[in-house]
Amino acid sequence: MIEKLRLFQVILEEGSLRRAAERLHISQSAITRQIQLLEHDLGGRVLERTSAGVRPTSGGHALAEKAKGLVADYDSTMAEVRRLVRGESDRLRIGYVASAVQEYLGPALGTLRRAYPKIKVKMLDQTPGEMIIALRRGEIDLALTNHGADLLSRDFYTHKLASVPSLVALPIDHPLASRKQISISELKNESFVGVQDSIVPGYNQKIIQFCRRFGKFRPRFVSIEAPNSLAEGLAMTANEDAISIQPAFISHLRIPNVVMAPVADKEATWDLFVVWQRGKIGGPLRTLLATLTAERRRVGTTT
Repeated sequence: MIEKLRLFQVILEEGSLRRAAERLHISQSAITRQIQLLEHDLGGRVLERTSAGVRPTSGGHALAEKAKGLVADYDSTMAEVRRLVRGESDRLRIGYVASAVQEYLGPALGTLRRAYPKIKVKMLDQTPGEMIIALRRGEIDLALTNHGADLLSRDFYTHKLASVPSLVALPIDHPLASRKQISISELKNESFVGVQDSIVPGYNQKIIQFCRRFGKFRPRFVSIEAPNSLAEGLAMTANEDAISIQPAFISHLRIPNVVMAPVADKEATWDLFVVWQRGKIGGPLRTLLATLTAERRRVGTTT
């Protein structure tokens, strides 16, 4: 029942079965079946079709009011029980983008360990898509990510840590490889590596926005086999004579046959977020969040 209520909430937020299906990466027919089961359980309709999509019936409005609290309480209870059952009350599980962890998370972890010497921190190097799944399953307490925050903010707390400038990763023999900085407009005729939305939600759309705004063109995407890491992906990109625009915090990576150059367009930035579970939080997580927030105020929002 909880999953049906969660689905119902998504449909109301999107106002359309089709858009809800796209957001959840499931078929529209599957959504229709679940809503039919929900209406059967309740003994009446909760949605009605309109020319623009769907809207709640009077009963649907009442359900929506109750469902929000029920789902939130369920998620909070399950997350707390999982931690207790697994003996993880003294453990903090963090999903992170590996290339950003040293600069943004490292100092805060030092403060956390001084405040809680016995804390067990489990670090999970995950793709943004994996973080979203892990957060929703209650498998991690906190995520450091630069993708998918618009999706996550509907179900979790999010806090912006920084706005990070961009760089271009190119093959070492590329004509622009010796440049100290590159404008996006100079990349009009290049092939950009695309990323599956299930792995890095919103990445392709972000690149399209950059190219349209700063270069007045629509990028041409090419596909590569799913890599095991960002570094491997960039190496594969170079082998395909393609390029990739990435946040500047990956600049410390040393990848064979790949050159990285800053993007000259200063407003082409990526937002880095910390995301955590809704509900009551313990002392260790509260300390970590407070430290991250204080660090952001000290250095500003742009790196």
